Amino acid sequence: MAASRILVLATDAHTRGGIQRCTHLLWESLCELLGPEAVRVRFLWKSASPPDVWEKGAFALSTLLDGWRFRPTAIACTHVGIARVAAVMKAAFGIPYFVLAHGDEVWGAAPSYALRGADAILSVSRFTADRLLSRHRVRAEKIRLLPPALDPRLLHSSVLPERVIERHGLHGKRVLLTVGRLTRAGSYKGYDTVICALALIRRVMPEVAYVIVGEGDDRPRLEELARELRVDTAVHFAGEVDDAWLPAYYRSCDLFVMPSRVRLVDPCEGEGFGIVYLEAAAFGKPAIAGREGGSAEAVLDGVTGVLVDPSDPEEIARAALELLRDEAWRRRLGAQARERAWREFAPERFRRKLAAILGELGLLDSEWKPPEASGEHSLARRRCEF
Repeated sequence: MAASRILVLATDAHTRGGIQRCTHLLWESLCELLGPEAVRVRFLWKSASPPDVWEKGAFALSTLLDGWRFRPTAIACTHVGIARVAAVMKAAFGIPYFVLAHGDEVWGAAPSYALRGADAILSVSRFTADRLLSRHRVRAEKIRLLPPALDPRLLHSSVLPERVIERHGLHGKRVLLTVGRLTRAGSYKGYDTVICALALIRRVMPEVAYVIVGEGDDRPRLEELARELRVDTAVHFAGEVDDAWLPAYYRSCDLFVMPSRVRLVDPCEGEGFGIVYLEAAAFGKPAIAGREGGSAEAVLDGVTGVLVDPSDPEEIARAALELLRDEAWRRRLGAQARERAWREFAPERFRRKLAAILGELGLLDSEWKPPEASGEHSLARRRCEF
């Protein structure tokens, strides 16, 4: 089989979130499967600010030129918005392409022609796959499940949880934690509902505190809500936290809580999966999640956490109190969450699934084996860093 070349079209390497982590994992995995010289990446965003219409046009033109020079065997689109460019390249040059489908960006008014024209769609969850079938009428045989994977580098942080406890004055506290963007567009993640639940929880357990990791334009509203409910001294806004500190936040909490809501009427919103549930699980922390959308696949009810009505503060409060009171149950769920996270969402498993998909698409030799116990694995990883 002739060597394949993959052109990866991505949004950006500047913002942080599930899609960016998935982009990094895909890029790194393609480098390991095909070799770093066979993978080229183009980013739509050239700075930390979203691109304007002129920058989008320049990206499309430069990608067309780059595609002509690089002559990729296939194009990988990490976001459906960029798949428009791939659809043009397929029409112009006959280059096949596949699209990663994460969540609400494909649940609603996404460019259906770019999805239906793809040679394959790699869906992060069954829920998102169902939406591709029902909303965009994508042929079922085009859809492959490719859930996200954990980044093992999260385990190598040297920051101790005691530093988080000291930073926020959490000595003697029981800690609830949420990690995510604090934007108005991301309000479905349920920070406000958790703050309302916290007011109920503290009537019974006044030592409970709530730590929110993330930043965005919705923070003032959430701060005001905490003041109105008189729990502002118990809600700690950590702001943006880099990857060196993030593990310490997970380790310092008792429960991870993110009761995301789902809206399936445009504009759609909700969790396609939720990599942060897995990150919390990797540190042995059970989660409270909404029973809607992809989060119900990331968190197994009664096995790795508890699923709740994401719009009901009382139900969230009851679930949190039951878990905080029953240490044996909480530890059992946490242990099961950790075991599942590293068994089902290890990066090696992601690469094996990706390798199988590439093999089905004729982009990878079916005889490929993972580079165990050799320097090839680490070399490809170093050369494919953002």
